[in-house]
Amino acid sequence: MASTTDVVEALKYTYGVDQVSYLVNQEVVCWNMFQKAKKPVGGRGQFLMPIMVKNPGAWTGLAEGGSLPSNLNPDTTEASFSLEEFAGLYNMSWKLLQDARNSKFAFQTALKMMEAGFRRRVLKLLNADLLSDGLGKLAVMPAADNQTTITVDALPSLDVGMVVDLMDASDNNAKLADSATVTAIDAPNRTVTISGSAPSGTAAGDYFVIQDTVSSSTSYHTNGLLGIIDDADPPAPKGDFGGIDRGTAGNEFWESVVLDNGGTNRALTEDLLMQLEDSVREKGGAKLNSYISNLPIIRRYHELLREDAFFAMSSPKAFDGGSGVGRDGGAQQKGKDGGDGRTIYRFSGNPWHAEPYFAANTIIGLDTKHFFIGHGENAVPRPVSEIFDGTPFFRQTSNSTFEVAWYWQGELLSDNPAAGAKIEDVAES
Repeated sequence: MASTTDVVEALKYTYGVDQVSYLVNQEVVCWNMFQKAKKPVGGRGQFLMPIMVKNPGAWTGLAEGGSLPSNLNPDTTEASFSLEEFAGLYNMSWKLLQDARNSKFAFQTALKMMEAGFRRRVLKLLNADLLSDGLGKLAVMPAADNQTTITVDALPSLDVGMVVDLMDASDNNAKLADSATVTAIDAPNRTVTISGSAPSGTAAGDYFVIQDTVSSSTSYHTNGLLGIIDDADPPAPKGDFGGIDRGTAGNEFWESVVLDNGGTNRALTEDLLMQLEDSVREKGGAKLNSYISNLPIIRRYHELLREDAFFAMSSPKAFDGGSGVGRDGGAQQKGKDGGDGRTIYRFSGNPWHAEPYFAANTIIGLDTKHFFIGHGENAVPRPVSEIFDGTPFFRQTSNSTFEVAWYWQGELLSDNPAAGAKIEDVAES
């Protein structure tokens, strides 16, 4: 665990407005998109969703005085969800608190700084869950890489100091690196450096995850968009989404359309995006209102717009806000780190959200009315002192520190996975 010396140093000078500047990406686009649509889930964290899969009644033409048609009964099924529990801790030493109390401003800043940093950690990891396939993948390897500095295929959702496992994707059980500490992250070059010995036997698809949260029988993560919006079941151990097996005949209604290219990347085209919209309309009876991808794919989309880009040689001027991956006013929502990632780009009039941590070579389109976060008593993660009466904010430990505990129950839900569709194998360069 890091020493509190760094915190004390940050508080040494109290005349600044902010003592700490974050030098890492703090965006939590997916969380901010879905936290607008939350539903409390009661019944001991259980949520049952009835779904009509066959309409009732019969309608037919007939001869004068002819027989009435035979009635056709409706058919329904039931999706069942359980909330995933999450808890977190951070420590503050007695010395830190006492030193900070010499200045009221410093004391307030110490608490604010620790809580702000912890909140960013929580939201970043929950955001990673919402993006993943139910296994909470923080970074995925594009190929074997048996060294301590490992190349991954997209911007990793990792922070320096985190303790992680490198999981074997062939069984989601074997640990190729067990409880390794992240010592460095090179975001532009997509590399993660870990402590300990170099892993062996790695392969494409192996992934980093918070330590001890995935095994052959357990996944302590929420469902994510890449697992819900798919034509196959989420990987074991997460299992069937909503308890409905997509591999069973008759359950095709629970599948999303996936436009892939057999693992070979191809250029993004307008036709692919139109197919995405049409598939949701045809299969899910919905209309896309949002697209999500990472930044490199948005740059490829920008290239599609070149035919509409021109400037007059007689009056050259600088590019304005109509170019680049800027955000409009909807992105900078008050109190939300990074906003919902909405960019200036649109397709069919619908906003394109830039999620920096999104999966490589992938685009998702969805009707957000059919996707929402189910939660327990507290809609967002909160300190347990704010949830349970009589619980102190600072809890005594066996060391000369206090700890602050946080808690949340939640799950990403959908009443119609076919209201989303996915394009895979999109070239990023």
